Amino acid sequence: MAPKKTSTHPPELAEIALLPAPDAWISDIRAPSSEQAIQARIQLGLPTDRPIIASGHQPILFHPGIVAKLIALDHWSKETGAVSVWIVPDQDVVDPALVRLPKQDGESLTVETVRIGGESIEHSPAASQPAIAINADLPEELESIGSWLMGYEHEPSLARQFAIATIGMLCEQLDLQEPTLVFASDLLSTDAGSGLFDAILADPKAAIESYNASVEKFPDAGVRVLSMTENRIELPLWRLDENGRVPVFVELDSDSGFDRSNLIPRGIMMTAIVRAFACDLFIHGTGGYEYDQITEAWIANWQGLSLAPIAAATATMRLEFELPTTQDPDRAVWAAHHARHDPAMLGDFDAADQKLALVDEIAESKINGNQNHTAKLFAQLQQLLVETRSNHAGAIDGFDAASRAALESLEVREIANDRTWAFPLYTDQQLQSLKDEVIRALGGGG
Repeated sequence: MAPKKTSTHPPELAEIALLPAPDAWISDIRAPSSEQAIQARIQLGLPTDRPIIASGHQPILFHPGIVAKLIALDHWSKETGAVSVWIVPDQDVVDPALVRLPKQDGESLTVETVRIGGESIEHSPAASQPAIAINADLPEELESIGSWLMGYEHEPSLARQFAIATIGMLCEQLDLQEPTLVFASDLLSTDAGSGLFDAILADPKAAIESYNASVEKFPDAGVRVLSMTENRIELPLWRLDENGRVPVFVELDSDSGFDRSNLIPRGIMMTAIVRAFACDLFIHGTGGYEYDQITEAWIANWQGLSLAPIAAATATMRLEFELPTTQDPDRAVWAAHHARHDPAMLGDFDAADQKLALVDEIAESKINGNQNHTAKLFAQLQQLLVETRSNHAGAIDGFDAASRAALESLEVREIANDRTWAFPLYTDQQLQSLKDEVIRALGGGG
C-alpha cells in the first residue's frame, strides 16, 4: 500500500470536545442480563459475556471529528473491558467515492472534487449500491485508501466496501483494536428489532404520536415529525425499491397485510434498537448526542424502556497550509472605496485641501439656502475628484489590487479553516497527534 505522507514539523494540537466531561463517562459497564439483549447480540454476531460500547458513522471518507469517536471508542473499551462495535448507517444516501481535495498554487487555495471510482449516486442508500471498482490512477494523497478499497471490491455492497476499508485502514494506522462492524440494514432481522417493529404495527397511532411528541421536544435536533392522517401513518422506516429508498406508511383502513419486505430503519429507530439491545454505552458525535435525546424520550414514553447511556467525542483538526499574509479584508475594501473620495490617501495633499475648502463652502451655501450656488460648488467638487483619480490612477489600481488580494486571502483562509476534509488527507503525525489528544482528554495520559 502507498505510504502515508509525513510532515517535517510538529502538527498543531487538535481541539477535542467531550460530552459529558470525561470524569462523568460511564466506567462501570456490565454485560447484558435480559434475554432480548443477549439474543440480539447473538444474532448480530456479538459477544454476550462482555459489555459492548458502540459508536459509528456513515460509510464515507469521514473527517477527523469522526476519527476522534473511533479513538474514544477504542480507548474507553480497553479501559472498561468492553467490546467495541462500529454501527454503519447504510440506510443513508451517501456518495463516498466523491472526495473534496484542496489545491494550493502559490498563495491560491481552491477546492477540487474528484471521483475515485464508480458513478454518481443520487437516490439509493449505500446498502443497496454494489461495491465499485476504484480508479488505479488516484491523487497521491488518496493512494493508501484507494489500495484498501480495492481490496474490498468483492463486498456485496458499497457500504460494506467503504466501512471495512476505512475502519481497517485507520485501526492499522493508529494501532487500534478493530471494532466489530454492525450494519443498520441488519437490525430489523433480529428478534429484538422485529419485536420493536411489531409493537409499532400493533398500535401505530400511539407509537407515532409518541415519536412526534418526542421530536417536538427537541426542535434544534433537526428531525422532522412523521406524517399522520386519519387513515395513513408514516413509520420510522425506509423501504428499498427500484427508485432507491422511499418512506413507509401503514394504511389503517386496509384489510391487506403489511408488506415487511426490504425495510431498513431510519436514524431514530436504528439507535433505539442499538441502545435498547445491542450496546451498553454509545459514543456519538455532538450532532448525534443532540438528536438521540429524541430516541430516549420516545422509547421511554412509548415502551417504558431504558436505553444504554450516551457520551460524545469529536475534534477539530485542520490541514496544514502556507497562508499568504495580507491586510484585514474589511480594511482593504474600505481603503479601496475611500481612496476614490479622499485625495490625501493618494498622496495629493493640495487636492485634499481643495476638497476640504469646497466641502466647507457647500455646507455654508446650504445654510444660506442658495441652491444654485450649492449645485455649482458640488459640481466643482466632483470634477476635482475625477481629475484626482485620473492623475493617480496607478495608486487607485494599487488599492484595488490590495482589496482583491485581501478578499482572496479571506476565501483561502475559509478553505484552510475547513475541518471536514477526509481523514486520508492528513499526515501520519497529525492523526497520531489526534489519538494522543483524545486519550489525554479522556484522562488516559499527559
